[in-house]
Amino acid sequence: MRENFLHHIWQFKKFSLHSLKSVNGEKIEILNTGNPNFDAGPDFSFCKICIDGILWTGNVEIHIKSSDWEKHNHSENSNYQNIILHVVYEYDKEILLLKQKNIPTLELKNYISEEIINHYQSISCNHFRFIPCENLFSSYYQKDMPGFAEKLYLEKLEAKCEKIMELNRRLKGDWESVLACTLAYSFGLKINAEIFEQLLLNLDYKIIRKISQNPFSTEALFFGQCDLLVENQQDEYCSRLFKEYEYLKSKFNLEPFILKPKFLRLRPANFPTLRLSQFAHLLSLYQNLFSYIIGVKKLKDYELLLEEVQASEYWENHYVFGKINQKKSKKKLSSSQKNLLILNTFLPVKFAYAQSIGKSMDEEIIEIISQIPPEKNSVIESFKDLSVKFCSALDSQAFLHLYKNYCAEKRCLQCPIGYKIVHE
Repeated sequence: MRENFLHHIWQFKKFSLHSLKSVNGEKIEILNTGNPNFDAGPDFSFCKICIDGILWTGNVEIHIKSSDWEKHNHSENSNYQNIILHVVYEYDKEILLLKQKNIPTLELKNYISEEIINHYQSISCNHFRFIPCENLFSSYYQKDMPGFAEKLYLEKLEAKCEKIMELNRRLKGDWESVLACTLAYSFGLKINAEIFEQLLLNLDYKIIRKISQNPFSTEALFFGQCDLLVENQQDEYCSRLFKEYEYLKSKFNLEPFILKPKFLRLRPANFPTLRLSQFAHLLSLYQNLFSYIIGVKKLKDYELLLEEVQASEYWENHYVFGKINQKKSKKKLSSSQKNLLILNTFLPVKFAYAQSIGKSMDEEIIEIISQIPPEKNSVIESFKDLSVKFCSALDSQAFLHLYKNYCAEKRCLQCPIGYKIVHE
C-alpha cells in the first residue's frame, strides 16, 4: 500500500464515516477533510473534525503506519507540532509526542472496505506490459464517458499553455515572437526541437521581422547561426548563403549560435537543413502570421496556409550542402507534418492567447482538432489493443496525455478510469 492511496481515501471520504473512534476511544466526526498540501508540512490543511464533541480546525498528517511518524522525524519538525489528528492505516506504535499533546490517532484499517483495497491493489502492481490497469481497462472504459477526451485534451492544452505563457513573459508580450519560437520547436521535431527553439530565443526577433519578406535572407540567417554554412566555391547556393550571412552578421552584430542541429537517426526528409528552409519559407509567407493563426476558425484555412510551405529550390535535389541527390522533388510538408504543426503550435498558441485575454476559444479548438486524423504511434496502437477506437486527433491527443501523465506515472487514483476501477 502507498501513502498516496490513503491520501485519496481520506480526501474523498472513501471509508466508513459511522462510529469512528480513535485508538484511545475518542469519538471522531469528520466534517471536512481539508485541502491537500503539496508543499512542506502536514498532508492536509484546514480540516474540520469533531473530537469528543469539540470542533477542531487544523492540519492532519497521514501515514501507512503510526511508526512512520518517527521514521520521518516529525517530532523534531515544528511544522508538525500543531496537527489535530494523526491518520494511519495501521497503528503499530504509540508516539510519545502525540500522547503528550493529546493528539488522537485514527486507525483506518477497519474502516476501509476490502473491495476498495483489492481493486487498488489490482492496478498498483508492477507486473504489466503497457499500463497498470490493462487487464481491467476494457471493462471500465466506455467511449461515451461524458467529455472524457475533451477534458483530457484541454488539460493537455493547459500544460502547454504554461510554457507558452512563460515564453510570452520572457519575450515581453510579443506574441509574434512567441509563435515563431513555438513553431521552431515543432519544426525541430524531437531530435532538434530544443535546438531550434534556442536558435529563435537567441535571436532578436526584430531582425527576423526586417528580413522575413526575403526567404533567402531568412534561410541564410538560420543556417549561419547554426554553423551549417562554409564558403564553398563548388556549391554556388551554399556560397551565396554564406556571403548573405556574413553581411547579416555584420549588419546586425550577430553572435553565432553555439548548438549545432543533429542529423543522426533522422530520415533525410526530416534533416534540419530541410526543416530550417521550410520554417524560413513559412515566416516569409505572412508578415502577421500570429494574427492570421488566431483568426482562423476552420481547419481548411490552416491546411491552405501550410500547403504553400516548402523548402527552397536548392533542396529539391539536396538533403545536405554539396551533395546532389539524383531524385528531384519539391520538399513540401507531408500531411502528418502539417497536422503536427497545427496540433503542437497553432492550437496551443491560440488557446494560450485566448486565456491571456480572458476569452474562451475551447469550442472552436475542439471542432478543429476533431477533424484531424488521429496520430499513429506505438502508444496509440497499444490502446487500440485495449479496444479503444480513435476517430480523430482529439482522441489520440487525449490518450497520449493520459498515458504520459497518468499511466506512465502510475497516477491511477487521479485517472477517471482508475477511479472507476477502485470505487465501482
